[in-house]
Amino acid sequence: MEIEAIFKVAAAIIASLGGAALLLAAFANWLGGIWAKRMLQNERAKHSELLEELKTELDLIKQKDITRHHDKLAVYKDIVHIVCEILRELEAVTIGKQTTISKEAENNFAISRTKAYGYITLVSSQEVMDKYNEFIDFLIPIVYEGKKSTWTEMRTIADAMLNAMRKDLGITDEEITYKGAR
Repeated sequence: MEIEAIFKVAAAIIASLGGAALLLAAFANWLGGIWAKRMLQNERAKHSELLEELKTELDLIKQKDITRHHDKLAVYKDIVHIVCEILRELEAVTIGKQTTISKEAENNFAISRTKAYGYITLVSSQEVMDKYNEFIDFLIPIVYEGKKSTWTEMRTIADAMLNAMRKDLGITDEEITYKGAR
């Protein structure tokens, strides 16, 4: 065999292998692209599903928070009504409009304060519970035993309880105080 024939055969072998290698590389690139797209689609689907689960969970948490907030408001409104009624009676006694608290107001106070205790236990913080108990413990000797107190003392202890409720509701950390003359 001549050298020229050997080079031709070698060139043909290299060319055929090079073409196959080129085809094989092109095929591998194409197949790799398809796999990458499928993997990306699967990852997107997983992430999308996880995102939807998280959104659903967040919506449930928001709904629970809103419901809890409304429950607290309802309980705190009831407590404000109890406070208003008994303070109205005590004010009437303090300023001399009445000699004693009416039996109806006393009875309502007894029933309502017990209910309120249960309601507060269900929805409130320990701080609110403590301030409520302090207020009720302050009022019981006045209502049932005739202990004397000033309007300022009553108002101050009621404001402390209301401030704890405001804080629990997230209204503000700033405390309110009575700055009036009575």
